[in-house]
Amino acid sequence: MKRPPTMKDIAAELELSVSTVARSLADSPRISRETRARVMAAAERLGYVVDLAARAMRSGTSSIIGLIVPDIRNDFYSTAAKAIADCCQERGHQLVLAVTDDDPKLELEHLRNLRSARALGFIIIPSVTPAPETLRLMRATPHVQFVRHCAKVDSDWFGIEDDEAMRLAARHLIDLGHRRIAYIGSTVAISTGRDRLEGFRRTLQEAGIAIDDRLVKAGSCDTEFGFAAMQAILAEPQRPTAVVTAGARMSIGAYDCARAAGVAIPSELSFVGFSDSPTLRWCGNGLTTIALPVRELATASTDFLFRKAASDGQSERPCRVMLKPSLLQRGSTAVPQRVPEPA
Repeated sequence: MKRPPTMKDIAAELELSVSTVARSLADSPRISRETRARVMAAAERLGYVVDLAARAMRSGTSSIIGLIVPDIRNDFYSTAAKAIADCCQERGHQLVLAVTDDDPKLELEHLRNLRSARALGFIIIPSVTPAPETLRLMRATPHVQFVRHCAKVDSDWFGIEDDEAMRLAARHLIDLGHRRIAYIGSTVAISTGRDRLEGFRRTLQEAGIAIDDRLVKAGSCDTEFGFAAMQAILAEPQRPTAVVTAGARMSIGAYDCARAAGVAIPSELSFVGFSDSPTLRWCGNGLTTIALPVRELATASTDFLFRKAASDGQSERPCRVMLKPSLLQRGSTAVPQRVPEPA
């Protein structure tokens, strides 16, 4: 098997020193433009590939940026991953994607691997209960918390105004005349689930509407939970006239359950989804939903991480950035056709 070409091979062909070849490949201004062009042409001709591991050993860091997410099937996270990958490519860096399934052990394994690869830094959506070693590695490595915020690590965080998202959804339904409104969201053990439920509750309370806890379901973030939560809500003797969902995948599960049960949307049940994936646009006449500035948030967090890594992670205080969501009104919400009796 033929060995891969090295810088020594390039140097021998061009009758240059290895150090000159190395500086040329690093685009050093100490080497003339003509020599750099000759070296790059020879490297391409010979099929030379930069040894990134060796470069990382010399510099202390690699060109790798990590992205750690709980679930890539979520349109929010996949859209964010594409935006982050684009930012990395523009800067000549490589994005490494790791999926945790919200498993603390898997999350720790991914972080250890990134640390071993001398990653420049990482963007993380923390799991519900990160391991103590995970928290230690987060404190020791340049990173940005994304969407979710783990208060156990006092680090930079880029997220959505989650309470405002639910205020927009609930206020829209209240203005239409709904008074018996259900809620399906993620566990309050994570910051997003806690803040969204709080925003929903506060909006109803400010409108003088009693909250029926039997219509409030908080659990996992997947479609299965959304389906099961909607099943439980529809089994109530007195059904709601509207529902707010506070997660992208659970929105799909809840909608599928309602349609499978023969519930007419919006005449029997007004439905507010979460995030603006293409799937939600194709449901019936389209789902009224909370649109999130995903790409803007992902780009801002990546730009910040590069600046942070360039400054050796030094900052006076953690950065907190929250972007505003918006309401997209489509065909899944309407004035209630029946007014339920007081609970």
